[in-house]
Amino acid sequence: MRQTDLIGNKEKAILHIAKQQLGMSDEAYSDMLGSVGVSSSKELDFQRFDELMERLKGAGFRKIHKSARKSGMDKKPPRGKAAMLSYMEAILADMNLPWPYADGMSKRMFGIERVRFLTEEQTYKLLQALIVFQKRQKAKAQNS
Repeated sequence: MRQTDLIGNKEKAILHIAKQQLGMSDEAYSDMLGSVGVSSSKELDFQRFDELMERLKGAGFRKIHKSARKSGMDKKPPRGKAAMLSYMEAILADMNLPWPYADGMSKRMFGIERVRFLTEEQTYKLLQALIVFQKRQKAKAQNS
């Protein structure tokens, strides 16, 4: 294989962003690379890179456009995720908590910096955690 057939730094960065966005462990990432016959992203050619990207998209990875990154949110989240984000926003408002609180939960639960980068399944799990927290806080307030 010639050196020019291998993917560049841009493609490697996309793989690592996908790994982070999907909350993949190092072992899962290595297994994914092994599934196309390589042990490192340095060994990937464009054909294998395309195979991996299809698998990552199937798992919920979405590339984020530069303008969306600058604005801080995706232009339009998936239908199910939008409803969950609205519910999350209502819970945060009810508890008088800012959005960075939910971002912190995202970081602790999944290792992903922001709620907007979570998959739909991860968003659902975070929403469940917020609901439980809200119920506990209300029960604690009633017992005081």
